[in-house]
Amino acid sequence: MENDQRLTPLPKSADLHVGHHEYSSYSSFYDDETIESKRSVKQYFAIIYKRLPIILALSILVTAGAAFFMYRQPSIYEAQTTMIIEARKPKIQSKDSININFGEDINYYNTQLKLLQNPDLMKEVVIRLGLYRDPNAMGNQDRGLLSGFRSIFSGGAKAPEKENSLPVISDAEAQTGEESKLTPEENTRAEIYASQLAGNLKVEQQERTNIVYISVQNPNPELAAKVSRKVAEVFIDDNANREMKGSSDALAELKKSIEDLKATINDDEEKLIGEMKDSGLPLADNGQDLAKTRLQGLSETWMKSLENRRQIEARYNAAVQASSRGEGATIPDIYENKVFQDTMRINAERKGKLQDQIRDIETKIQASETEKSELLVKYTPEYSKVKEMQQRIDSLTAAKTKTEAEVSRIIESDQKKIEKDALSGALASLRAQLDAARKQEGQSQAIYETESAKANVQGQAETRLTTDKRKIDTNRTLLDSYMQQLQERELALDSSRPDNIKLPSETLAPTAPIGPNRARNIFVAFLVSLIAGIGLAFLMDYLDDSVKSSDDVSRHLALPTLALIPHYFAHDKRKLGLAPQAGETSQAALITLEDTRSPMAEAYRHLRTSLLFSSAGKPPQTILVTSSQPSEGKTTTAINTAITLAQSDADVVIIDCDLRRPRVHNYFGFENTQGLTNYLSGERQTENLLRTCPDLPRLKVVTSGPIPPNPAELLSSNEMKNLLQFLRGRFKHVIIDSPPAISFTDAAILSTLVDGVVLVAMAGKSSIHLMRRFKQRLGNIGARIYGVVINGIKSGSAEYEYYGSGYYNYYKASDLDDSTPMMEDISPLHRTKG
Repeated sequence: MENDQRLTPLPKSADLHVGHHEYSSYSSFYDDETIESKRSVKQYFAIIYKRLPIILALSILVTAGAAFFMYRQPSIYEAQTTMIIEARKPKIQSKDSININFGEDINYYNTQLKLLQNPDLMKEVVIRLGLYRDPNAMGNQDRGLLSGFRSIFSGGAKAPEKENSLPVISDAEAQTGEESKLTPEENTRAEIYASQLAGNLKVEQQERTNIVYISVQNPNPELAAKVSRKVAEVFIDDNANREMKGSSDALAELKKSIEDLKATINDDEEKLIGEMKDSGLPLADNGQDLAKTRLQGLSETWMKSLENRRQIEARYNAAVQASSRGEGATIPDIYENKVFQDTMRINAERKGKLQDQIRDIETKIQASETEKSELLVKYTPEYSKVKEMQQRIDSLTAAKTKTEAEVSRIIESDQKKIEKDALSGALASLRAQLDAARKQEGQSQAIYETESAKANVQGQAETRLTTDKRKIDTNRTLLDSYMQQLQERELALDSSRPDNIKLPSETLAPTAPIGPNRARNIFVAFLVSLIAGIGLAFLMDYLDDSVKSSDDVSRHLALPTLALIPHYFAHDKRKLGLAPQAGETSQAALITLEDTRSPMAEAYRHLRTSLLFSSAGKPPQTILVTSSQPSEGKTTTAINTAITLAQSDADVVIIDCDLRRPRVHNYFGFENTQGLTNYLSGERQTENLLRTCPDLPRLKVVTSGPIPPNPAELLSSNEMKNLLQFLRGRFKHVIIDSPPAISFTDAAILSTLVDGVVLVAMAGKSSIHLMRRFKQRLGNIGARIYGVVINGIKSGSAEYEYYGSGYYNYYKASDLDDSTPMMEDISPLHRTKG
């Protein structure tokens, strides 16, 4: 009799019948809300543990960044100035004056404390110290958040060194009067510096005393001390100015009158000098004497020019009369004429050259005569050379005669011409000298007359200038009176200056920093980053769309959880003492066959039980195992489901319908040259189609066969339907492995040919959205889904604790009773006898 280990099917009843398109009312026992509520705290810890690396990384990075940032921040120093503020007391004018103590006025002190924190007061401090002149006076205190973050990697802000500390203006250079005229850029910089310093200013009054502490914090200790001291000094000055405002205003009015009077005197003096320049009056006191001397000199120059002109005119008239009488040679100026001298010199030179030519010609004639005489001794006069020599002598004689005539002409005719030209030149020279003398005489006369007229005008202007000088002298006298009054009022103002606010001691630069509190800030950064990391972990878990527990399946898909398959680790087997020996191999796909006592095998047996009770009245016969995405364990689930069903003494066949990436033959060690695609392509030999599992005879395997180019067409063919009908008649269960449902249409086609579908999901990977889409697709085509198998349950999760508490603790190898042996350790003979 066949030993069927399955639970007995429920009896048929009207209440248990469901339609083909309805889901069973089965709910997996893994969805117990009581267990879920007990594990809720552990689930929270599991979420934190799952993303512990992110939390630790965030905490470490933020803490390290905060530490790096804090230690690159400059140390903060605090300088403190002590100031005593007392109520104003009246001055004792005489010994009979009565000093009345009006008591303490709390409003007065509160007012003073508020005035010490006035932003305008800090701006005046910045101006008096001259900080506005340096763009880097405050270092990096005005940088924003982004600049502060950049400083972490760019060198940060360091405490100012002694030699690089900010130079502070001395008190002599500080402005004690009104603010200097600042450029818009300097005014903006002064306001920024004042705002920064005011934020680090603290004013406190010691209880039950008149002592007020002014504290300023700054990375530069010297600057902090200077600012703290200067705040007190400026406050004292402002307080005195407020109380002496009336006297100060009168003094200021007097100063203004003095300045106006000075400006008037300067204008009058400039006007006087301008009038003296315009009138030509000399600026010196002896200007009239200088003008008189100058006028006398010009008169003498005019007289000399007049005398010179008369002498030249007399010589010219004498020369003209001598020339008209033909006695030009007797004129003395003719020989002094340069033209005459040059002409005479040139004629003498010409005459000398002509005489030299005559002497040279005579020499050549003598030489020719001598040579002719020598020729006549040998030849007759008719000889050609004698004739040539005679011709030469004749030409030389003619040239001599011509030259002598030229000399005579020069001596006779040119001498008269030269004398005539010389006379004309002498007369022209005398005429030119006469014209020059007349011109010089006219200029001297004009200058003298102009200077004389100017002297008359200056005399009139001097009278007006005398009046202006007297006006200036009067203003100077008035100015001296005002200056004396100014000194008297300043002395009176100094004597009435309030002395109720005092600085009892000097302000020293701090030597030790007061902050920042680096350890506290780093610890706070660590706590904040840790909390943020935990919050991020829960946010990521909230945004995670993957399946994590059976509760996600029931809540989002409204499907039962058929089984929870844990991860299979080698150390899990070591816990039970079932680790394989050296040289042995074990695969998760055959875990129910090779390691029947493992948690994973037990989980697949739970899956078998869930499937047998998934439909009312009759266990499913044809089951499609698929997943929404690749690598979610559908093939492993299909194989182990087939093995567990076969282990219950049922005839089972598993078909590898993943015609795109077949894997079943690899796990069973079969060749894949013959298989399903051969049958669907026309072969009808079922002997090559069904293969027996070596370790489990009741399990048959149909491999995929060669990968076809048209998997969807083959699976939707009539041959596929006929094959399933044939296998239904021979096997109690038919398990089908298919490709991922979302990527290909193969699973949707097969779902219409089977009794139901088992959807495999990988915990932490499978998308709820994709699984919901697949469920809707199957519902549209009328397919039935038995439930979901959650694969890859990790240790630490609430579901995994079921196996840890309910399986490991029960089957610990160390707790097994050694008196009861394992069945596989007993020989077959002993088992038969028993």
